[in-house]
Amino acid sequence: MTNKTFPIYSASISGLAALQLHALNNEGNEGNQSLTRRYYIVEKGDPEPKFVNGVSGDMLKHIQAEHLHRIAIESGLSLSEGGKQFNPDRIGYDIDKNIKIFSDKDTDLTTKTAKVIQRCTISDLEGFMVTEKKGQTLKRESVIEFGALVGVPSFVKTQSYFHAKYGTDNPTPYNVQISSGLYATVLNIEAFRIGYNPHNFSYAIDTSERKKRLDALLKSILYTYLQPNGAKRNTNLPHPDHFEGVITVTTRRCPAPMISPLEESYQRQIESIANTLNQLNGDGTVRLLPFETMAEFATQIQSLIAQSQPWDSNQAEAIE
Repeated sequence: MTNKTFPIYSASISGLAALQLHALNNEGNEGNQSLTRRYYIVEKGDPEPKFVNGVSGDMLKHIQAEHLHRIAIESGLSLSEGGKQFNPDRIGYDIDKNIKIFSDKDTDLTTKTAKVIQRCTISDLEGFMVTEKKGQTLKRESVIEFGALVGVPSFVKTQSYFHAKYGTDNPTPYNVQISSGLYATVLNIEAFRIGYNPHNFSYAIDTSERKKRLDALLKSILYTYLQPNGAKRNTNLPHPDHFEGVITVTTRRCPAPMISPLEESYQRQIESIANTLNQLNGDGTVRLLPFETMAEFATQIQSLIAQSQPWDSNQAEAIE
């Protein structure tokens, strides 16, 4: 990649991550046995679905939002009171607490949505939906979308291990399910929607602020894979030992290609799709940033932060 900057309309990540000896996502307990998150995977040509360990997209997005919260505070980005506290309602917290956000003249969705976007970086990037006491609903879809982190069949294993909690009285026996394996991960970023107000087809914040938020979002994604927070980390800290895949970026109105790594040929297919889209839409429409290690992934994210600008247009995007 050159030092020349380029706009990001959308970006996707398709990758394979190896996590050893983790219990990041549990569904609850049955007696003294913790139950790990499991998914059915149906493979072409195999009538028997595979039951594999995984981490939900909800968990991954919470991890990413947690990192974004810290980055936003460190970078001095605008946050609502709920956002500062990492309250799950974000801007909804401010409204429920009657914190002054809107003036008496702010009655339409266009003005109110613009003020929410201006006030809270996390609400802008992670989405929001809140119903005011007067009955008006403010909402906006998330800029970032996560798929589940799902074990590749035949390359993931879950076992139950006996533990005992010792105290002053009798020890309490319990079993914990621990998993190791190779996991497929996908995510998508609609960078063009950072700061975008769909009610008047314009941006509620200026380009420099949108760039700061894009950088914070990219950095939070890097941190999500560097430190996947979750359950049982105090004694079952995951051993991340491999991460490979490809980041795709589009510079025009075109979705960034993404193929699940559950398909063995995913990287070849993504490259072929990128070539096709570049022929259809012009050279440079799709850029590929492959990586074979976590270190290379970090370098590619650094390159994106250094060279990318949020895609901008004065022409309308489809309303949500």
